[in-house]
Amino acid sequence: MPNWPLYGAWNGPIVMIGFGSIGRGTLPLVLRHFDCDRNRITVIDPDGSNAHLVEKEGIAFIRKAVTRQNYRSFLTPLLTAGPGPNVAFNWRAD
Repeated sequence: MPNWPLYGAWNGPIVMIGFGSIGRGTLPLVLRHFDCDRNRITVIDPDGSNAHLVEKEGIAFIRKAVTRQNYRSFLTPLLTAGPGPNVAFNWRAD
């Protein structure tokens, strides 16, 4: 196994919304180049066809759509759970 360089560490939650082509390309890079706890990573996508790619890495997958109506109640617990930096957001859907 190659010895990949680490570019940083993250001890807070990581929530990836959507797992299309960009998400499928980004997740391996995050796992390879950042020191982070896989138990604190969650991928959310309403299409579960690629859930096996996430689950084989030991990462939580939630099959659900993030909508204007549910984003706050759905994402707040994921983004504020446990120690580490928590992300505050103010999403405005036009």
